[in-house]
Amino acid sequence: MGVLLPGQRRFKRRRRVMALEDEMKILDNLEEGVSKGGVGRPLGVSQATTRILKQNEKAIRASIFRHLLQILTASFLTYPMLKTLSLQLLSLVTGSYVSGTYSIVFVNCPNEQIARDIARAILDKKLAASVNILPKASSLYFWNGEIEEATEILLIIKTKTSKVRLLSSYIRLVHPFEIPEIFSLPMDQGDVHYLKWLEEGMEEE
Repeated sequence: MGVLLPGQRRFKRRRRVMALEDEMKILDNLEEGVSKGGVGRPLGVSQATTRILKQNEKAIRASIFRHLLQILTASFLTYPMLKTLSLQLLSLVTGSYVSGTYSIVFVNCPNEQIARDIARAILDKKLAASVNILPKASSLYFWNGEIEEATEILLIIKTKTSKVRLLSSYIRLVHPFEIPEIFSLPMDQGDVHYLKWLEEGMEEE
């Protein structure tokens, strides 16, 4: 299959929206016809189809709403500032986990005491729900044109993707390294109970 250009993708989304709007009009016509004591059957729709639509009206409306929300989310994903908002909205409405809602952040520290201090500070500020401290990781890296070697402590931080930017800024503020190693990976999937626990752990009091 070929790759769709941005303009082609927008055209396909518009067509899907138009099709969903047509379905909504059919349902609205059905309601209007029933409320007026009429047959409630729009032009071009058979009586059997009308009966099926009416019997499944709630399910159809819910399906249409989900499709519209997915289209809206896909549009938002092209804008970085709206990406997190769209993921949270979709997760809230559908009741299912959306890949990328939470992230794992990795941070290196020079010793265990500093690692514990940073971990406690970010938990206290509700910037994360959980932190693992992995001791004595050997690191080799370039610094000022030379290969350096050191033993470091690794923090594995679980947080909301929406908090990663603020979390990174805070860590840079309190970290002793000139350029601390901070990077994140989105969570693809996870146990629903654990993810709910993560959410509760970052709720503001």
